[in-house]
Amino acid sequence: MVEESKKSDDDWTNYSSAQYGSGFEQLDEQDSNNEEKTQLDEELDFIEENYDVSPAPSKSGQTHLVRLGCCNHCLGRIGGVSLANKTLFEAGEEIRNELSKNNPQLDKINVDMCPLCEGLFSEIDLISSRLTSALSDYEFSRLQLGFQLPTDLIESEEHVRISFGANRSYSLKQSLSSEISIKIRMLKGDVEIVNEHPEILALIDCLTLSVKLECRSLYLYTRYCKFERGLPQTHWNCRTCKGRGCEKCDDTGLQYLESVQSLIADPLLDVFLAESHSTHSMGREDIDVRCLGNGRPTVIELKHPKKRNADLKKLTELVNKSASGKVEIKQLRSSNKSEVVRVKDAAADKSYHICFKLIKNTDEDENEIEISLSEEEIISKISELNGVELNQRTPKRVSHRRADKIRKRTVVEINDIKVVGEIVEFKLRAQSGTYIKEMVTSDNGRTIPSIAELLDLKCEVVWLDVLDIHSD
Repeated sequence: MVEESKKSDDDWTNYSSAQYGSGFEQLDEQDSNNEEKTQLDEELDFIEENYDVSPAPSKSGQTHLVRLGCCNHCLGRIGGVSLANKTLFEAGEEIRNELSKNNPQLDKINVDMCPLCEGLFSEIDLISSRLTSALSDYEFSRLQLGFQLPTDLIESEEHVRISFGANRSYSLKQSLSSEISIKIRMLKGDVEIVNEHPEILALIDCLTLSVKLECRSLYLYTRYCKFERGLPQTHWNCRTCKGRGCEKCDDTGLQYLESVQSLIADPLLDVFLAESHSTHSMGREDIDVRCLGNGRPTVIELKHPKKRNADLKKLTELVNKSASGKVEIKQLRSSNKSEVVRVKDAAADKSYHICFKLIKNTDEDENEIEISLSEEEIISKISELNGVELNQRTPKRVSHRRADKIRKRTVVEINDIKVVGEIVEFKLRAQSGTYIKEMVTSDNGRTIPSIAELLDLKCEVVWLDVLDIHSD
């Protein structure tokens, strides 16, 4: 089963307090607010006893709330009686019946719409039905409810609740959430209504009684090994059409039909019924570089999934079978957005295996000059980079997407140097962010020192492999 961690840094509380704008001009906000307050007070003062009303649970406060036309739900939530073993409606009905015994005239009060909720509690069944219908296709265990309420309703309800309601009585949003939660639990007993870290946020528009769902992404952690060169790490749009589709890319919109991302994440879309995916990896390798060893840490993000539970061991096998040996992932496990940040921000040393070719210099007549360095001399000069700090200016090949600056990176260790004619291989461990190819070629002097500089020869990288990423 996929059990997502609750330690995500998603901030869903913004939705819970969403509301409509008031709709008045802001030219003279202070005067406008004063006028509205005066008008509201005048509307509530149509009963002479208003001036002698004490807040509920006093009889005068409760009586005043009844005369205002409060429905039983609102009377129950701000009337100041215990809600133990009773619903809001039952509590309000109890208050109304008790008051009517001493004042039968209260039964004759007829108000078209409750001024505190404007009839929203009478729509609880409809809202719950629409919410349940919207959620029917989703697999989830944690739900958060958010409400969009008109500002004028919030302000008028708050005025009455603070002026005449019991101390610490429930707000309209709290009470709506509580009533709907009861209905949802009756229909979906395994669902927990939460105020943070939900799997789904249901945003209820209290004007239109419509429901909008925001489904939290599902995160899975793994490590991938890439065995085939020419495979980009992530989705790569066609350079010509920028992903729109053209003749050059056969209307796919892709520069490369496959990527590590597509090979490890596409098989999961159907399983979790997700709309799309992203991958968040600890660094990246060039398209012509293999990633071996224990693999590169990565978090797969499945966006707007309708399913959340699956056998991760079987899914790991499914992905590896689908990748046909081009890519392989380690055992999948559940993850969260916090781990995405940790993985992307990690600065782990990496070990590499690189092969390059020595290019002979030429004389004025373009004749090649034989390499005068012996095998021992080549090995000795390359070994001089052990523990050396490199000054690396942003390589030309990535200057279009990286800031042009000089980065200082350390070569931790160089070993297993082998020289066979013009071909040289060695292994090394370097600080995170080191441009390994440029350490060999010098990139026209943009990396100092470099192997090309030490040997006084042009060097051409043949291939490069990532052997290990020293994280965790």
